[in-house]
Amino acid sequence: MKKIIPLLLLLAPVAALAQAPFTVKGTGEGFKNGDKIYLTYKVDGKPQLDSAVVNNHTFGFKGTINGITPASLYQNENPMQIEVAYNSIGFYIEPGDILFTANDSLKHATISGTQTNRDLMKISAELKTLQSKYLKLTLDFEALKPEQQKDINEVAVFRKKRQTILTEMEPVKFGFISTHPGSYISLVTVLDLMRSAAPIQQVAAAYASLTPDLKASPLGKKTAANITGQLRSAVDVMAPNFTLPDTKGKLIKLSDYKGKYVLVDFWASWCLPCRAENPNIKLAYSQFKDKGFTVLGISLDDKQTEKAWTKAIKDDGLAWTQVSDLKGWKNEAAILYGITSIPANVLVDPTGKIIARDVKDRVLMDKLSELLK
Repeated sequence: MKKIIPLLLLLAPVAALAQAPFTVKGTGEGFKNGDKIYLTYKVDGKPQLDSAVVNNHTFGFKGTINGITPASLYQNENPMQIEVAYNSIGFYIEPGDILFTANDSLKHATISGTQTNRDLMKISAELKTLQSKYLKLTLDFEALKPEQQKDINEVAVFRKKRQTILTEMEPVKFGFISTHPGSYISLVTVLDLMRSAAPIQQVAAAYASLTPDLKASPLGKKTAANITGQLRSAVDVMAPNFTLPDTKGKLIKLSDYKGKYVLVDFWASWCLPCRAENPNIKLAYSQFKDKGFTVLGISLDDKQTEKAWTKAIKDDGLAWTQVSDLKGWKNEAAILYGITSIPANVLVDPTGKIIARDVKDRVLMDKLSELLK
C-alpha cells in the first residue's frame, strides 16, 4: 500500500504504559451513512485491522492499548487492498476518548479528545503550508516517468528541494519542543528532526529540554542512544571502528580501509529507496575505485531476509564488500553510528575521519570529483 503519512506519524513506536481502554469516534456530515471506515495500528509489532459502518453520520471503535501508538483511519478504502490512499488520516491511539469531526471528508477531519492528538493537531496546523509543499513535491516526483525517477540529476534536484522544505520546518519543530517539553509529540519531533538531517547538536539540546518522564520512556531512551551515535559519528570526528562478517563469514573492520576514501553505506534488501540509490553508488564506485575510493556496504537485513540480501547484492551488481550481523535495526554499526533511517551513509577520509554524512546521487559524485581530481 502506497500512501503519504505526515512525517511525525512514521516515527513513533508504542510508548509503554499499562493496558487501558480507548475509543475512537467520528461524527459529521463528512461521514455518509453506509460509508465504511477502516482502522489500522499495531500491537506488539503485529498489524491490527478493524472496520465500522457509518450510521447517522457517526462511527466508533473501542479496544485496549498498552500506551501510545501511531494509527490511521481510511474512508471507503481498505488499506489491505489499495495502492494509494486518497482519503485517510493519521493519529495516535492512546487511552481515552478520541473524536474525529468532519464536515466534508475524513482526510480533513479535526481530531480532539486526548492530549497527544491535540498536540498533533497543533503542530500539524503550524506545519500545514510546508507539509502541503512537501506533499506536492513528492507527488510531482512520483508523477514523472520511471526513467526520469531513476535519473541521477532528477533525483538530486528532488532531494535538494525536499531538504530545503525540511530545513524550513525546523524552526517550527524546535519552537514546538521548547514550548511543549512534556508532550509525547515533542519527543517524536526530536526523532523526526534527526531523520530530516537537522543539526545534531541542536537536536541534542532539544532532547535535553524534555521532561524526565519522556526521556525515561522506551522511545526516549532509544532517541538518546541515536543522538549519542550521531554525535559520535559527526562530521570532523574520527569514525568509530567496528567489525562485522561479510557474506562468507570473514570478519571485516572499518580500520582495514585506512589509506582510502570509503563510503560506509547503510542499506537493506527490503529498502526500496536503498535499492534505487544503488545505481548511483555503482556509478561513483566505477569512476573512482582506481583513484583511492571504495565502498563498504552494511546491510540491516536479518536472518529471515539473509537470502534476499545476498540476492539483492547479485541482482544490483554490487561489487564492493558487503557486511552484516543480520540483526536488522539492532545492527552493531547502525547503533554505533546512530542510524535512524536508510539509505544512510558516512564518507570517511584516508586518515579515518568522517568528512560527510548522507551524500547521495549527484552530491556524492561532486564530492568525490572534488576530493579525487
